[in-house]
Amino acid sequence: MSETVVVAAVVLIVAETLLIGGLLLRRAARRRTRLLLEERLRFETLLSELSANLIHVPASEIDAALERGLQQVVAFLGVDRGYLDEYTGGGPGVRLSWAPPGMEESARVLDAGQFPWSAETLRRGDIVRFSRIDELPEEAAIDRASYERVGTRSKVSLPLRAGGPILGVLSFGSVRGERAWPDELVERLRLLSQAFASALERKRMEVSLAERLRFEKLRSSLSVTFSHLSAVDFDREVQRGLHRIVDFLGVDRGSLIEFSRDGSTAHSWAIEEWMDAGEFPWMTARLQQGDVVSVSELEELPDEAAVDRQSYLAHRLKPQLAVPLLAGGTVVGGLVFSTVGAERARSDELLEQLRLLGEVFANALSRKQAEHEAQRLRQDLAHIGRVSALGELTASMAHELNQPLTAILANAQAAERLLAADVVNLEEIREILKDIVDDDKRAGDVIRRLRGLLKKGDLEFVSLDLNQIASEVAWLVRNDALTRNVSMSLELARGLPRVRGDRVQLQQVVLNLVLNGLEAMRELSTGDRIIVIRTARDGAAAVRLAVRDSGIGIDEANVDRMFQPLHTTKAQGLGMGLAITRTIVDAHGGLLGAANNMEGGATFYFTLPVGTENER
Repeated sequence: MSETVVVAAVVLIVAETLLIGGLLLRRAARRRTRLLLEERLRFETLLSELSANLIHVPASEIDAALERGLQQVVAFLGVDRGYLDEYTGGGPGVRLSWAPPGMEESARVLDAGQFPWSAETLRRGDIVRFSRIDELPEEAAIDRASYERVGTRSKVSLPLRAGGPILGVLSFGSVRGERAWPDELVERLRLLSQAFASALERKRMEVSLAERLRFEKLRSSLSVTFSHLSAVDFDREVQRGLHRIVDFLGVDRGSLIEFSRDGSTAHSWAIEEWMDAGEFPWMTARLQQGDVVSVSELEELPDEAAVDRQSYLAHRLKPQLAVPLLAGGTVVGGLVFSTVGAERARSDELLEQLRLLGEVFANALSRKQAEHEAQRLRQDLAHIGRVSALGELTASMAHELNQPLTAILANAQAAERLLAADVVNLEEIREILKDIVDDDKRAGDVIRRLRGLLKKGDLEFVSLDLNQIASEVAWLVRNDALTRNVSMSLELARGLPRVRGDRVQLQQVVLNLVLNGLEAMRELSTGDRIIVIRTARDGAAAVRLAVRDSGIGIDEANVDRMFQPLHTTKAQGLGMGLAITRTIVDAHGGLLGAANNMEGGATFYFTLPVGTENER
C-alpha cells in the first residue's frame, strides 16, 4: 500500500513538474514571440520613419538625412560601425559613416585591392556577411587579413541598387564582439537597403538634372555671347568662356587652339597661359586630323609623343581630354582640358558635353576667320578707294610738291651766285640755307601725308582727335579747292572729346565726303562755291563731323541708294566712294547720313562714339 502511495506521489510530482515546465516553456515562448513582435514592430516603425523622411527630404539634404538614418540603424542593431559608401561613374563618391568617438574608420568594402572577394560578391548583387572572421571562405584570404587589420570581427554588407548599376554599399560591423546575422535580420536589412537605395537614386537623378540644366544654361549663355561678339572683344570673351567651362568641369587647365586654313597653329588662348601648342606636337597633330585625344596616364602616350610627355612633366600636368573643333567639316581648332591634382572621371556624357561646347567655339572661330577675311577685303577695297580719291587730287598734290621744290631750286641758284661774288655775304647764305631746309620740310610733309593715306596694312585703333583729322584733310585738298574756285573753311568745336579709330581710314572718310562736295559744285554756273567742315558734340556719348556744300543737292530718288556699292550719278564715277565711307563708319561703331540744305546744297555727316577716359 505504501509503495503504491509513493509511486503515485512520484508520478504526481513528475506530472506537476512537467506541467510547470510546459507552462514555463509556453510562457518563455510567448515572451520570445512578444519580444520578436516588439522588435519587428520597432524595425517596421524605424523602416517606415526612415522611408518617409527620405522621400520628403530635399535633394540637397539627402546626405544629412541618410547619415541620421544610419545612426538610428546602428543604434537599433547594437553594432559598432555603420557605413554608406556611394559610388558614381564607377568610382567612389560620398561616404557617410557613424561610429563611437575614437573608433578607427575602415576602408571601403568595394576597394578591390583590400577586399577583392567582397567587392566581387557585392558587384554581383550578393550580400557579404560573417559572424566570425573564420566564416569567410578560403578565396577571401586577402579580405580576411584586411578585416583583421582594421579590427572587424563580424560584418554585413548589402549592395544598393535601384534597377540599374550598383549605387553604393550599406555596411554594419562590430569590433568589440561577434554578432550573428540570421536570415530574418538580413531580410529586414535588405528592405532597409531599398529605402537607402531609392534615396540615393533620387539624389542622383536630381543632381543629374540640375547638372544638365546648368550645362544647358552655360551652353546657351556662351552661344549668345559668341553670336554677338565683335573682333575687339573676342580675346577677352574667349578667356571668360574658358574660365566658365573649367569651373563647370572641375578641372585645372583649359585651352583653345585655333588652326589657320593651311593647318598651322594660328593662335591659342589659355587659362594661366599654360598651353603652347608647339609644346604638344603629337596632340596637336591628332586634333588637326579630327581625332579626340583622351589619355589618363603619361605611360599611355606612344613613343612618338615624347615631346608631349616632357611638356606635361614640365608643367606638372596630367593629360586629360582634347576635342577637335569642326565647322563645315573643317577642323578650325581644338579644346584642351587637363588637371594638376586628381584626375576627373571621363564618360560618354562628358565627351558629348565637350562636343556641344566645342560647336560653340568652332562657330565662333569660323565667324572670326570669316570676319578677318572680310576685313582684309574691306581694307583692300578701302585702299583702292584712297588711291582713287588721291588720283583726283593729282594736280593739287603736284602743285604742293612743285612749290617747295621750285623754291629750293631758286634758293640754291641764288646761293651759287652769292658764293661766286668776291665778297661772300654769310648772313644771306644762312638765310638761304634756312629757306631750303624749311622748303624741304614742306615737301617732306606732303610726301609723308601721301604715304600715310596710300599705305596698306592692318588697322590700328587708337585714341584720335577728330579736329586734327579734319585739319589734315583740309590741308590736303586746299589747293584743289582753290583750283575749283571753292571757298573752304573749318568750324571746329573746342574741347571735343576724343574718339577711337584708325587714323588713315577716318582721314579717308572725311576726304571722300569733301571730294563728294567738290564734285557736287563742279557744274555750278552761278552763286558762291562753299564747303564747310564742321565738328560738334552729338549728345553726351558721340561726336559729329559734317561736310556742308553749296552744290546741286541730293536727288530724292537716289537717297535710299546713294550709299550702296556701284551706285553713282557721276559720268566717270565707280560708285564706291560713299559705299566705302559707310563701311568704314559702320566698322567704327558710327552712323553715316546726308540731307539737303534749305538754302541749297547738301550736308553729309557721320557720328562716332566717344572714346573711354583711359584712352585720352
